[in-house]
Amino acid sequence: MNMRSTLYAVAAVLVGGLMGCGEQPRFYRVSIDRSPLGNLPGTCYSSGTPPATDDRTVNVVDVSQWVLWDGVEDRQYLEVGDIDYRLGDARVQLTSGDAIVSTEADKPTFTIERTQTGPNRTSRATYTFDKVGETVEGSIALSSTCSGGTGCTPNCEASLRFVGRRVNADQLVVVPNGASN
Repeated sequence: MNMRSTLYAVAAVLVGGLMGCGEQPRFYRVSIDRSPLGNLPGTCYSSGTPPATDDRTVNVVDVSQWVLWDGVEDRQYLEVGDIDYRLGDARVQLTSGDAIVSTEADKPTFTIERTQTGPNRTSRATYTFDKVGETVEGSIALSSTCSGGTGCTPNCEASLRFVGRRVNADQLVVVPNGASN
């Protein structure tokens, strides 16, 4: 490789970075208020009434790290990790994989859904961002539905609020230098 082709390669990388698909991944430290899960209606329980409990923890939030980045065609991607919330006797338990793709361009919205059979169950989590910048704010709409008879848990839904702050972090990407890659 000569000096001219090296300069062209460096220039292409710089131009691609400046004209790319938006900002690089943004890392957020997020707190999620789970308190609405302690006040679910009786319809979320098989007995029809919430269990009586004197064992509660108050003034505590879940803390998580999320990654948000811009993609192509006005899409964004959100990494939240695995999702596991109890909705009364039901459960929204989803393995999100690598990232959830946005469904709205104007107001970032990310929906992940899992459908199972025998009985027919659908678990859904929808992340809606009201604010995105140095801080994030929004809500997580959770729902669990079941039909098909034996083994069903009651249908239930809840909405949780989240807030977060952007943290300075660099994503480490290792690209090996080899002919087979």
